[in-house]
Amino acid sequence: MKLTMLDAALRYARHGWQVEPLDGKIPITENGYKDGSADPDEIRRRWREHPEANVGVLVGETSGICVLDVDLKHGGVEALERLVAEHGPLPETPTVATGGGGRHFYFRYHPKARRSTIAPGLELKARDGYVVAPPSKHPETGAAYRWISARDLPLAELPEWLVAPRAIAPKDATVTPAGPVAEGSRNSTLTSVAGAMRRRGASAASILSALKSENLARCVPPLAEAEVEQIARSIARYQAVEIIEVESRKATWPNPPDATAFRGLAGEYVHLVEEHTESDPVALLAQFLVGFGNMIGRGPYFSVEADRHYTNEFVVLVGESSRGRKGTAWGNARRLLQAVDPGWADLRQQSGLSSGEGLIWAVRDRVMGRSAIRKGGRVVEYEEVEEDPGVSDKRLLVVEPEFASTLRVMGRDGSTLSPVVRQAWDSGDLRVLTKKSPANATGAHVSIIAHVTSDEFLRYLDRTEVANGFINRFLPICVRRARILPEGGRLHELDFLPLISRLGRAVELARTRGQLSRDEAARALWVDVYGQLSKGRPGLLGAAISRAEAHVVRLSLLYALLDGAERIGKVHLESALALWQYAESSARHIFGDALGEPLADELLAALRDRPEGMTRTEISSHFGRHRSGADLTRVLSALHERGLIRGQREQTEGRSAERWFATERAKEAKEANEVPPACSNASHSSLVSQRVEATANEPASEASPCSLLSQSSEPAREEPASGAESGSAPPPEGGEGTWVG
Repeated sequence: MKLTMLDAALRYARHGWQVEPLDGKIPITENGYKDGSADPDEIRRRWREHPEANVGVLVGETSGICVLDVDLKHGGVEALERLVAEHGPLPETPTVATGGGGRHFYFRYHPKARRSTIAPGLELKARDGYVVAPPSKHPETGAAYRWISARDLPLAELPEWLVAPRAIAPKDATVTPAGPVAEGSRNSTLTSVAGAMRRRGASAASILSALKSENLARCVPPLAEAEVEQIARSIARYQAVEIIEVESRKATWPNPPDATAFRGLAGEYVHLVEEHTESDPVALLAQFLVGFGNMIGRGPYFSVEADRHYTNEFVVLVGESSRGRKGTAWGNARRLLQAVDPGWADLRQQSGLSSGEGLIWAVRDRVMGRSAIRKGGRVVEYEEVEEDPGVSDKRLLVVEPEFASTLRVMGRDGSTLSPVVRQAWDSGDLRVLTKKSPANATGAHVSIIAHVTSDEFLRYLDRTEVANGFINRFLPICVRRARILPEGGRLHELDFLPLISRLGRAVELARTRGQLSRDEAARALWVDVYGQLSKGRPGLLGAAISRAEAHVVRLSLLYALLDGAERIGKVHLESALALWQYAESSARHIFGDALGEPLADELLAALRDRPEGMTRTEISSHFGRHRSGADLTRVLSALHERGLIRGQREQTEGRSAERWFATERAKEAKEANEVPPACSNASHSSLVSQRVEATANEPASEASPCSLLSQSSEPAREEPASGAESGSAPPPEGGEGTWVG
């Protein structure tokens, strides 16, 4: 039954919210919002007089709410993104999608909050006003306001940084304009500017450039350039908020998946709806596959040695901004899947990944406990009793539209979320080793659809979650708005019945399947591609895609089941490979050539910018002499092993000096925005042989230590880096004019 404006107004009144009839966005009553009321009789009277009037809800103490109004047209989304980058994501709270494309975030009233314009397009409505509420219609677009948050979600507390908000600087601002800085304050002022930039994730080079400009523009007289450089180096040693400097390392946007990815029922669904939605076709495809895989449950599987791969898959949709239409893509897929299994759609989908215990509880087994049997006031024995019946349906699809919040939670001490999520992908047997968590789950069939922006992904993805395999259990899929449809598409005019009928048959048939295998053509193709899929790659990229074989197995299983096939055929494997190729390209776009080690990444960037190379002392000075020789040896070794740098020894008036250069491979990798593979054993052996041969021809007077990196070799007039004697690594490459070991 369609909810009328009067019905909505009465519901809000039952929550204690005062309401007001609106003509579009303008109050109809004489005194405007001051005539707001929660009296049911008064509300009925007003809407009898104006049955089509929109619903306005008063903000402030009378209704107990504050609302953050994000206006799409005037830059509110970008302003909010900059605030979130600085303070962290907003807490989960009731949220409205406005008829104009913006958002209203509802919070519990805070007595110190005031009505204020935080930035163009971003306004806090805390008192003396109202907001247009669902199901009102926007006066210009005609689109309805609608609730988009989870049902019965409680009002969150207003974040402290919104209680007394301040204006936001322009997005590209690095320093706050101010007056001249006199002697005595120059050093502290530049240090403050550098610190603020570092906290926002600025690189050492960006900080130095900004400080030089600030010094010349404001300091009277300007500081010596050496002092400015020292301030920049000092601040840059602190870890930035961002793990990766996105701007300098992102690859180009991945090319669309091969058409093979869009075959079968999944492809037909995408082709049917894509012209009527702003969502990226690959977002439609990936979420449809994940939803289908969860809906059919834990029946069909593919065996790889002792492991079973079921149809539960994890995907993270990564958009350039919050306007990538990721949620819209899932809404379209969910509508189709819901028509086949409404019980699953209504009861086995949740959001809010906040703890491992919470995830287990959603798919828990029966919880048993012990109850004391007493006789005469004394405990004579215990009996086992059921404390909780558990969950009979072990399917669970977690749709997490704020994946950045999940990543932040996992960074807290004691969080159990990461290991439980990994268990969910691996086996479906979930447990945590804490006394306060008696619930376990066996045979759980958990799938995850996560949404995040690329900046949030890199900012909050802890290096630990890369190393422990959390992130490589997700298919990374880059998505963005495919088209602009100001008036929406015409999905309501499409005939989904034939597709729903075929999908229903595929689901029924899939639930009867057990183990599937590949046919001969698919086996032959697997043999051809397995080596490339299982090939290791360095850095964050390599860590993120290290489960390529497993993902392709699960995707090919899904494509086969959608076809109703008894075996995985070559066409199913080709479709899976096409989608995986896009996922790998997405990972390359997200992670670029970063190694996942800030020290190594920054050193490689510095060497790329210095064609003349850098000595060990210059490298140490680049890091403000706050890195030990052992640390520098370790990163030089890592970069050298990957063929990204080379070294040579130079004769000087004193001791010989080592100098390091970025290789052509590193420069090409930067231009191509992809990581070159690590040296193979064969090439490494060949290199060693060349060194030994070259060493035999060296004059006897030239000492040959076992490794250039194992000793301090700077000229006597230069101060060696602290701890330079520590560590070992392969020597630099030999050749004319270079040192060989």
